[in-house]
Amino acid sequence: MATVTVKIKIKLFANFREVTRKKDIEIDVAGDTIRDVISSLISEYPGLGPLMLQDGEIKPYVNVLLNGKDVKSGKGMAAQIKEGDELAIFPPVSGG
Repeated sequence: MATVTVKIKIKLFANFREVTRKKDIEIDVAGDTIRDVISSLISEYPGLGPLMLQDGEIKPYVNVLLNGKDVKSGKGMAAQIKEGDELAIFPPVSGG
């Protein structure tokens, strides 16, 4: 069975943007889940790993939106992606 390759756009914010020095990244992902996207992203930018993951899962305070919808409240890392999707990843926002 051939591996699916999907091209998606990733928008990064705050310290994630600082690590990559990019606010938008377009990558080819070998797979079709959020987990595959995160793995590909961390392979390209290893400094993101400790900021995003804990025991192989997205840290509880990291927000992940797929096409504007929170994926952590749904299927999480197993959520399916397709060509042209947009993923936004950002740490918690605080203010006052």
